[in-house]
Amino acid sequence: MATTPTTRVTALARRTRVDIDTATFPASQYQELMGKQEVKLVEELRTESDESYEDDGAARESVTGYSWRLEIKLLHSTNAAGTALDPVHAFLRSMFEAAKSGVQNGEFGVRWYDRNGLSGDPSKEGRAYVKAFPPDGGNPGALDVISLVIQGQGPLAEITNPAASAVPAVTGLAPAGGALAGGNLVNIYGSKFTGATGATAVKFGATNATNYTVVSDSHIVATAPAATAGAKDVTVTTPGGISPNTSADDYTYA
Repeated sequence: MATTPTTRVTALARRTRVDIDTATFPASQYQELMGKQEVKLVEELRTESDESYEDDGAARESVTGYSWRLEIKLLHSTNAAGTALDPVHAFLRSMFEAAKSGVQNGEFGVRWYDRNGLSGDPSKEGRAYVKAFPPDGGNPGALDVISLVIQGQGPLAEITNPAASAVPAVTGLAPAGGALAGGNLVNIYGSKFTGATGATAVKFGATNATNYTVVSDSHIVATAPAATAGAKDVTVTTPGGISPNTSADDYTYA
């Protein structure tokens, strides 16, 4: 009897959340990288021969630095309508093309951490570029898998796990402003959005969003309400609490 094949995802891919900063530096707008089938987090020491010591001819090495990279098997995805690439996948592809004219042109921020908030594995963040974006190929029935390599540029820093708290956080808006009459769609990016329900869960200042859809734990699409001129704090409320006010949640009416 024929069986339906199951999607095989490694334990590390299931446990690790990888976020990509899609904003232009120094602004920051992290979005989750979806469709990860395998994840390898590689840190390697750079060494050279050390002849400073006499060890009866036995070799010694000195550490002169380190490098880091993420190797990811990525299931290439489209939007729900199937008409366009997943926006984060499309961003990575564009950064790969940009890096061909100079690595600095394709740099972006990346961070990874345990999606359940555990602190056993370090949460880390750094600047990187897409070093490889090749399709795996295979037979016509094979999944459209990309062997993505995100190569670190410069130091890798340990950060507080963004998933450690149940309180939602707003880390970016697109667009970050609009007309006084409202009515336009606003992408709200952040974390811990699952559980946002009811008319008062998404607000622009003191005014409820006209409507909203929780796309994922890190993405809400909302319709901006009418408001007076100036910056309004966009907040998201879930059973975990209310997102704290930061400069990233400012929506400016003009």
